[in-house]
Amino acid sequence: MTGTTKHVDDPDSRPDLTWLPSARARQAFLPEDPQEHARRLISTVVALWPSGSALEVPLGTTAALALLPAVDAEAPEHAHDLAALSPDDLVRVLRQMWAQLWLEQPYLVERAHVLWRWLADPPRQTAASVTELTHHLLRAGLLEYGADPERYLATDLLGRLMQQLSSRGEKGSRGAFHTPDVVTDHMVEYFADDLPAGTVFGEAAAGSGAMWRAQARLLHRTGRDPAQFRWVGAEIDPLAAAVLGANSVLWRLGSDVLIACSDALAGDSGLAQAQRERAAATAHRDAAITPDR
Repeated sequence: MTGTTKHVDDPDSRPDLTWLPSARARQAFLPEDPQEHARRLISTVVALWPSGSALEVPLGTTAALALLPAVDAEAPEHAHDLAALSPDDLVRVLRQMWAQLWLEQPYLVERAHVLWRWLADPPRQTAASVTELTHHLLRAGLLEYGADPERYLATDLLGRLMQQLSSRGEKGSRGAFHTPDVVTDHMVEYFADDLPAGTVFGEAAAGSGAMWRAQARLLHRTGRDPAQFRWVGAEIDPLAAAVLGANSVLWRLGSDVLIACSDALAGDSGLAQAQRERAAATAHRDAAITPDR
């Protein structure tokens, strides 16, 4: 995987990876129902990650693996290269993945910073736990999930995972309950006809993007590119706003996305600040890739 994984050149130095089926075998045995696939992935994370732990580590690991195909379309073919990495090398690869995404989507990656900032210097035990989680998610077909729009647009994987990892009491205090997919899919059908490119989809309480996912799915299924539309939302919870940023990349919404971390329902849209943040992120990226004159 160019620029993301470190190949192990000596076959004798590779760990035993017989537990991980080939890409073709994984594809053949994926659940046909994307919803069932998402449920299995979520169950995998919830079963492995201890309750009471910080949510950004399992969420960030899942997001990074799901987003790898956005960096490299051949990512599923390189699952064994990922599985062969040591914990330190895997952390390095996940950092590199976010860095490559930043070159394409600087604002959205910076909005999602809660999901990757822990990668700067994780404790050894955290890196080991992330490696174990990665192995299980590779086997469960997360790379294949992130490469297939019929799967990643079928449900809000990261939002549902965030809900499952949170206690019910915490969800109630934040009002963070996931809207069922069947509801959002049905709602957007009323507003789908003849929407021109550039139409703005706005959400005052966006959460992790349930309505955006449904709209992007419908656009995709009717032969339209979600990246040709504008997406504007506000979400008061920083973690949910970070997940929304990652979802915007996963769902291929393009660069015309604006996410305010604010309470729009209380009268603070936060959009002016979000516009400044987007402009600053883009300028930072442009300065990083433009040679000194």
